[in-house]
Order: sequence, then C-alpha cells, then structure tokens
Amino acid sequence: MITTIVHLSEVANILEDVAGIYFAAKFIRDVLLNKNITVEDYIESAIFAEEWGISVNDALAYLVMKRKGVNGIYTFDKHFEKLDVKIIRE
Repeated sequence: MITTIVHLSEVANILEDVAGIYFAAKFIRDVLLNKNITVEDYIESAIFAEEWGISVNDALAYLVMKRKGVNGIYTFDKHFEKLDVKIIRE
C-alpha cells in the first residue's frame, strides 16, 4: 500500500476530531513505522492539478499511483473519473 504525507495528514485531522489527539498520533506513528506502507511526498501535483482541473491532493495521489504502477484507488472522489484509473468502491 502507498499513500502520501498529505493524505496521511488528512486522516490525522479526522482522527483527532473523532478519536482524540493521542489516538491520531499513535495511528500516524504506526503507519509510518509499518514496512508494508510507503509514504510519498508532493511532486508535480500543482501543475498536473491545474492542467486537469482536479485538486492538488488528487493530482498527487494520481501521480504517485502512476509512478508506482498502481491502477486502482479506493475513493468516492469524482475527480478520479477524469483519469485513467480504476475506481474501487467496495
């Protein structure tokens, strides 16, 4: 599994609101220390977002997916319908 620091940060914000700061911090620490999860950073996402009319974070996810050879994404975000990825909603 791969994710980005931006998307991980979004998860942390939600967890802080729902479950508290300590739970969120432990979750983020556990993800960062998990050898099966790779965390990527911003690369080219602002330019791509502008070109395709999608959010910068969605562009970041798409570019990381393509670079890593990932073809499917778990999302309810309609921006990904513009891109050549399989949307998984199960």
